[in-house]
Amino acid sequence: MLSQDFDSSEFDYLNAGDYTQPEQQTQKQKDEIANIERFWKIAGNWGEFGGYFSTGLVASLIVRAIPVITPAAVIFFPAISLGVALYSLSANGDEKMRCQLILLAIGTALLSANWDAWLAWVIANSQLLIFSFVVTVIVLGFVIVEIWSKLNAGK
Repeated sequence: MLSQDFDSSEFDYLNAGDYTQPEQQTQKQKDEIANIERFWKIAGNWGEFGGYFSTGLVASLIVRAIPVITPAAVIFFPAISLGVALYSLSANGDEKMRCQLILLAIGTALLSANWDAWLAWVIANSQLLIFSFVVTVIVLGFVIVEIWSKLNAGK
């Protein structure tokens, strides 16, 4: 059947109706809430903290299981934390609280997954840490005394 053989007059009854709407009806848009947001609202900050904590814990344990990615984690975890910390300084309201919650959860997850490695590192490097602390205190004390004496030299 070719298009020239087609007679559209037999479908005229389909075009007989008036399809215009007499008045526009406004429909209320229902707020869509994702499942995770609903969980956070029900559980409060503990639910959100648990979500971030478990994400950080899983990431930390994966890094412990695959030693090849340890250097990347040593760079990325502090970088991400620094970015979130800087963002939390400029954020207001709920976003500021969420940033602080993320930082607390990630920090707790890192410490809880790596506490034995942190402890072993501190014990192995305790002499160097004590020496570094003493040198830092002496240098900072000297600098503060010099600045203080320059500021009060004219009195």
